[in-house]
Amino acid sequence: MSDVENELRRALRPVDPPAGFAERVMRALPPQRPPATVTPLDIVRTAPRVTAWRRLMTPAALAASLVVAVMLGQQVAFEREQRAGLAASRELMQALRVTSQKLDDAYRAVQSTPPRTQEDEENRS
Repeated sequence: MSDVENELRRALRPVDPPAGFAERVMRALPPQRPPATVTPLDIVRTAPRVTAWRRLMTPAALAASLVVAVMLGQQVAFEREQRAGLAASRELMQALRVTSQKLDDAYRAVQSTPPRTQEDEENRS
């Protein structure tokens, strides 16, 4: 274990740089630029003028979208009512057909009664 530690200490010990190393590094760096100067602008920035149209644009857009939403809602409700009315009409027509058929059957049954016999007359009294 001590061999590994000794080798690490040897490998990581400080080493003096070769002669002229600092000068070579300084020559490799780019030349220094002077710091930038900031000149303040004397122009006072003002907020853009708010015209009447710009003031009313957002409320107008909201009102228009509300009107469109209400109109679409009414159209959807109207179409639903129409569909419901058509379905009810179909059901009513079907019920009337069935009723008509049953009434026809009952009428035919009443009209086609068998002739009465002597026994029927005797049993009556």
